[in-house]
Amino acid sequence: MIDPRTHWYYQTKLFVLRRVLRQYCPDLKRLVDVGSGSGFLATELVDFNSGQSALCIDPNYPRESVEHNGALRFVKHALPAELVGTDVFLFVDVLEHVADDLGLLSQYLAGAERGTTVVITVPAFQSMWSAHDVYLEHLRRYRVSGLVAVVERAGLSIVHRRYLFASIFPAAWMVRWFRRSRSAASDLQPVPGIVNAVLRVALNAEHRLGWNRLFGLSILVVAKVP
Repeated sequence: MIDPRTHWYYQTKLFVLRRVLRQYCPDLKRLVDVGSGSGFLATELVDFNSGQSALCIDPNYPRESVEHNGALRFVKHALPAELVGTDVFLFVDVLEHVADDLGLLSQYLAGAERGTTVVITVPAFQSMWSAHDVYLEHLRRYRVSGLVAVVERAGLSIVHRRYLFASIFPAAWMVRWFRRSRSAASDLQPVPGIVNAVLRVALNAEHRLGWNRLFGLSILVVAKVP
């Protein structure tokens, strides 16, 4: 079992998202996480003690619930009125799961106010397709240009785009190539503590160095409602 509070992949993605929100939405008050799963990212990104709130939406929740005195809600579906006043929409590893990625974006952003920040991550490069994608029920992987096209068709203005996890891309590509015929299984597994620590330090350093528009395991796009 992977613990997102310590695992290098989740901690690196959390590191990136925190930097993005500080830069593009420093006055965050309300965050909506679409396809939020456990709600780990939204819970870590929001400071409930300062009046911020988060709405986590995922149709797979067994039930709806409320935490942090109502500041954190977990719902299966949200009515348009519940999305009003949102500062940031997160679509973290969501679009690759739906047949109509443009439709999903348009559905949630139809009533978004001018200046609303939209943060999207997806897996990169169809050539990296593997049993990992099958296990996670992905429908596709993207290139930056393809994701940007979808986002712009949804009426958003791109403010940042880049690939993530570039430093481990060659090793991951080789592993997936050699495992291409195996049955569906996740590549994310627990690793020894020292390996986990080295990966976190190396990948966080990579993200501090600047934009990467060449290659990586994932893509990050930040956009604004014009």
